[in-house]
Parts: sequence; structure tokens; C-alpha cells
Amino acid sequence: MAQLNFQVPDELLARLDAQRPRYLDRKSFVCLLLDESLDKAGTLTERATATPPKGGGAIESGVSKAVSSIEEELNQQPLEKKAKTKKAKDVFSTRVISPDLIPADLLDCQQLLPEWWTVKKGVRSEGVWNRVCGKLRGWTPEQRRDALERAIASGWGDVFEPKPIAATQGKKAIDWSAVDNHSFFK
Repeated sequence: MAQLNFQVPDELLARLDAQRPRYLDRKSFVCLLLDESLDKAGTLTERATATPPKGGGAIESGVSKAVSSIEEELNQQPLEKKAKTKKAKDVFSTRVISPDLIPADLLDCQQLLPEWWTVKKGVRSEGVWNRVCGKLRGWTPEQRRDALERAIASGWGDVFEPKPIAATQGKKAIDWSAVDNHSFFK
């Protein structure tokens, strides 16, 4: 994945942070905005025109159109009104959850957690997600995998700590010296 480094004016950065849902980091939010804007305004493969538009002005490429589109979208309403009228969609409320939302310390569950989230019963919310991740953090990686696999197979709405494997009782040894050979074989 390519990495871009660019400077953003403080005012635009403040507006971005004000609009950013708390479950997304700044980088992810900017990528999301760019992706949505590029779908509307053009593509990154679009070439800049060789000559400036009629009436003068700068040559505009698909990327600069997308950035302009983002700025226009952020400027449409004052921050106070926009924050009150636009609710962020809870990404945890859907059955399909992005692997990007899995915390870094639970990457060993990167395949099992989204699979369990799709089959789980009950409410799906950010609070439930945080509670389950907190539970999983307290267990070993083997316990995590075992708990998630059992929850997936059973369609449980929660994960439960695997019970320790109890030692099985072995057969009782027979004390052959105390056995009366004559009465034993009759």
C-alpha cells in the first residue's frame, strides 16, 4: 500500500477531527472521505488536461477535484448543525465487520472474530464489541481460539472462557497379592 505524506491546514484538520467518528482514526477517516469523493468526482487514474480551462485558472486533475469536493462537503453546514443532524453509522451494528476494527493485541483472532460476529445471536454494538474484546484479552491465545470456535459452532451471542480440562480418573489398580487365586477364578 502506498503511503502519502502531505500537509493539511489547521482549520481543515479541526473540521476533519470534528466530523470524524470516534471509532475511526484520522488516517482511516481521510481515506474513507477520499474514497467516497473519488467515487463521486473522478478517479485517481484520470489525467490532468494539457491546457487550462477556458477563462484561465489552474489545471484540475481527478485528485484535486476530489479534494475540492471534500472541502465543499465539509463547508456545506456549520460544524454545530452538522454534528447534531448527522449521526455516524455504527459499524458494529452490522453482521459483517471489517477486519480493520480488530484491535492490534487480538490479531491472532483476526479470522475468527469477524466470523463469530456474523453468526452471533443478540445485539451488535460497539459496547458489546468492546466487552468481548476485553474478555478475550484476559485469556491465552489458545483459550481465545477455543472460545471463539465453540461460540461460532454453537451460534452463541457471547464468548465463554473454556473450562480447564479435568484429569480423567484412571482405572483402579488391583492388588494381586491380596486376591485369593482360588476364589477369584471360580
